[in-house]
Amino acid sequence: MQRLQLIYISFFCVIILMIAIHDNIEASEFFALKRHIQYRFYLQNTSNVLLPKAELWSYAPVKKLSSQESLSIQANFPYQITSDNLGNQILHFTFNNIPPFGTKIINIQAKLRMYSSPESILSEKLEIYLKHEKNIESNSREIINLAKKLQANEELKTAENIFKWVSLNLNYTGYIKNDRGAYWALKNRKGDCTEFMYLFIALCRASYIPARGIGGYVYDKNSILHPADYHNWAEFYVDGFWRIADPQKKLFMENYSHYIAMRIISESSKNPMGQYHRFRFLGEGLKVNMN
Repeated sequence: MQRLQLIYISFFCVIILMIAIHDNIEASEFFALKRHIQYRFYLQNTSNVLLPKAELWSYAPVKKLSSQESLSIQANFPYQITSDNLGNQILHFTFNNIPPFGTKIINIQAKLRMYSSPESILSEKLEIYLKHEKNIESNSREIINLAKKLQANEELKTAENIFKWVSLNLNYTGYIKNDRGAYWALKNRKGDCTEFMYLFIALCRASYIPARGIGGYVYDKNSILHPADYHNWAEFYVDGFWRIADPQKKLFMENYSHYIAMRIISESSKNPMGQYHRFRFLGEGLKVNMN
């Protein structure tokens, strides 16, 4: 009976591969998860005079990562979409002549393909993920010394040692409004998900392992994005794969398909969002809320 079951399974796998080859589709797409997300913005002219122009910029899901591919984006108002040097996607909405106390509701929908394990991606920009920068003080003597203590014979094991140290030695404080950075987290042994992320990245970079911060949401099904669920985690690059590490949630290379990336976080990012995490707006008297 077991042998017969193995034959059926093998036959099924062969059929899938034949279809993939016939249709010129990557076999991994058969095992990918389609994900649908939604989010909206409420724009309000809070003044009693006409608002001649209002602008909103918002991140959309990152176009392509090892475990994510953005398939389509739709909105109920026209928009322009741009990509920055890191692959972030930014939507730009413009409205003219919003009446006194008038409102606009922008609904955005995105379809994604999520993978349960990372795909190999050749990265041409690894050098920027090895540098020290604001909040990632990988050149700090204290961070360098700790990185040396966590060094292993293999890069993957080193990254795992760093993950375990950060997960076990930082206390989660809950949300902190302003980013404090890796050095602050090490000195104070606490922080929110952002500080966990920054310290992991800094220790990786001090160990010559490319690493970067990611901002987004963690959902295991189709979802409406809620601002309170916004989360930061890290990715590190070893053996041709960007791998997820979430020291605050104590998850190492797990649940790839749950992590919906909206932003690659880096000073190297050059786009209209600046350092805004989710959205930015302009307009005298304009108020904007997400969802």
